[in-house]
This record gives sequence, structure tokens and C-alpha cells, in this order.
Amino acid sequence: MQPIIDKAAVSRLVAELGSPRAASSFVSRFADLLDERILTIERAFRSPDPDQWRDAAQGLRLAAAKAGAARLQATAAQLLDPEAQDARSALALIGHLRSDARVFTLAHSAMCEEDALAERLAARRPA
Repeated sequence: MQPIIDKAAVSRLVAELGSPRAASSFVSRFADLLDERILTIERAFRSPDPDQWRDAAQGLRLAAAKAGAARLQATAAQLLDPEAQDARSALALIGHLRSDARVFTLAHSAMCEEDALAERLAARRPA
């Protein structure tokens, strides 16, 4: 099973953006948009255009990889598997995406609170 948050991906994001705060802001925005992205995937599945489905799932997979959302990335990758594109498999995977999104959002929130607490404690230490 994939980790909830891929710390190596988050470290790469920090290096790419130049600061932990910028990376945290990116991941927070990603988490805020998860429900909308999953709804887009669900709507695209019902669309007659298979490119909509593929584009929506691929977009989530790439954004999840950048944000360190390893489980979401893996589930989105499964959606791209041609065998998973029947109605039963796709709907089950979309359900997994919703569950993964809730867990990721909670884990990210807890990580932000932990970081804020660490910053406050560091600020209180005598020099």
C-alpha cells in the first residue's frame, strides 16, 4: 500500500518552489481542489469522449505526484488502465479516490498543524 503522503515528493516540491511554505501552499490548494477534480473524473467517465476521462485521470495523477499524494496518484493511475474503464471498476476506483482524498486532506492538515507547532516551539527557545 502506498503511503498517504510521500515525503520524498514533498521534499522535491520544497526544493522546486524554494520554500516549505510555498510547498505547503501548493499542497493545500491541491487538497482544496480534490473534490472538484474527482467530480470532473466522474463526469468524464459518463461522457462519450474517452479523452475527457483520460485527461481528467491523468491530470489528477500528475498533480497528486507533485503534491506527494501517493495513494491518490496510484489510484488515478489505475483509472488509466484500460481494464478499469468498465462501469463497475471505474466507479469503485472513484470511490477509492474519494476515500484517499479524505485521508490525504486529514494527513496534510495534521502535518501543517505539526509544522506550525514546531515553528512556535522553535521561536520560544532561548538563543
